[in-house]
Amino acid sequence: MPNTKDIFATLKNYSRGFHRTATEEENAIYDKKIAEVTARIRADVKHAPEIIADEFAKLEILKWRQAFTKGKLTGHEYGSEWKAIDNISSSLMDTKPLHE
Repeated sequence: MPNTKDIFATLKNYSRGFHRTATEEENAIYDKKIAEVTARIRADVKHAPEIIADEFAKLEILKWRQAFTKGKLTGHEYGSEWKAIDNISSSLMDTKPLHE
């Protein structure tokens, strides 16, 4: 298993791509979610898949709650958070922290 400081080695590359086209507000939301989720994963690397699934599930719940209260399905309000989780999961797949 790689050292936990290395499991997000490619995340900066994914983040650079997001930051290039996002607004200042979107970048702030993205960076906050990156910090939150990477801290959770670093604290418990072996449960990274469950943490990623939990984070995606939270956003799905918000999306569907909005659909049932406003009568339309959008979810785009959570795009920066979703992309942060997606980029974290891609970075984890690159470094294979659970590979034995």
